[in-house]
Amino acid sequence: MFKIIFLLLLSAVTSQTITIHDANNNLPLVDVNVFTDDNGTTTDNNGICYLDSFGSKDIITFSLIGYQTLTLTKSHIPNILFLENHLISMDWINVVAENKTSRKKYVKLERDVRKVYPYAKTVADLLVKYDSIIDSLDLYSGYKRYYRKKKIFLTIENELISKYGFSIRRLTKNQGRILIKLVDRETSRTSFNIIKDFRNIFSAGFWQITARIFGHNLRSTYNPNKGEDRLIEFIINRIDSKANYFTLNKK
Repeated sequence: MFKIIFLLLLSAVTSQTITIHDANNNLPLVDVNVFTDDNGTTTDNNGICYLDSFGSKDIITFSLIGYQTLTLTKSHIPNILFLENHLISMDWINVVAENKTSRKKYVKLERDVRKVYPYAKTVADLLVKYDSIIDSLDLYSGYKRYYRKKKIFLTIENELISKYGFSIRRLTKNQGRILIKLVDRETSRTSFNIIKDFRNIFSAGFWQITARIFGHNLRSTYNPNKGEDRLIEFIINRIDSKANYFTLNKK
């Protein structure tokens, strides 16, 4: 029994681990792909992964979308590794996931972003269009101001529906969730605050409860440097860069 415990302790002591951090903010990086040609693993929620399954002479690659890719021999790998943020080239890039499931999820995400991104941009354009009218409402007070705001909000709703018809009403749950995030990206205002500003806090609260029933959160904010939003930002940059390319070549 003592021998077994001793071997377990010895194994724990000799086990090689590595912690991977963002070089800019020192935060641990989750789901970094750590692999060779025939073996692989990923970092956990603390940015840690175990290298015991790799041979001492193995050449190991460290890869994460949005960061530089490093390749090191196992014997030269430090206990702590820092990855630099790396701007991803937008020209003819294919994001290839490590497995079919991840690839499928990415393809679905890109499809959903491409569908709802125009809606979010239209919302932003309409808010700019009516910005001067909205500012003029400060001259009014009470119910008069409230009803004029409500009228503008309904006009924006109707313009969206007249432009996109039934397609904007038939979004999937996931597409609706992404649209709410992108509205924040394009306007710097959450969908909840937009509704609250144009109608009232009770109306915004009602729509928030309704949205939550269908899996959305109107208070959702957008963070292009974290998690799924990072991938969404990558996709949007691809969309915009191609749009700019075609615009320049038409001139």
